[in-house]
Amino acid sequence: MPGANDRAFRHLSGCRPTYPRPMAADGRDRRSEPPAYAWDWFARQRLLWRETRRRLAAASYPAAIRYHQVAEKGEVVLRLREDYGSDPVVRDVLRSVVADIAFLGRTDVAFEELGATNAPRGMRWWWIELTGEAIDKTRPARPARDDRQMTLEDVLEGYGD
Repeated sequence: MPGANDRAFRHLSGCRPTYPRPMAADGRDRRSEPPAYAWDWFARQRLLWRETRRRLAAASYPAAIRYHQVAEKGEVVLRLREDYGSDPVVRDVLRSVVADIAFLGRTDVAFEELGATNAPRGMRWWWIELTGEAIDKTRPARPARDDRQMTLEDVLEGYGD
């Protein structure tokens, strides 16, 4: 029977029933929040979480004090995860930092133009979240293949002469 475990329930026709989407305990819709793998990728990028914390701590809004009080990765990322769904300032700052640093502000081009071959799943999620561009997850972008074998001199281009 459908209920708390309605994700596993399927109608006899094979279609998923159209029940209201489960909400988090605090009433937030979890669809708009990053999945765990996107947060894991974000947490591994020291430049991202440090810059997000710096911008939030320097902001002139009431919750800025929360970011003055933390400095360690675990604490910062935990606060960001808590605030992302409910605080539009945190969401906007975090998205801006990801766009500016991870994608060098180039969110107006196609993902393939970034040259990010075999990009991690978390990075791809943030790209889709920021741009709405669908990325073919089954076929990662590949660089143009250069069949010529370069000599060490070509690689170093005279370095050390």
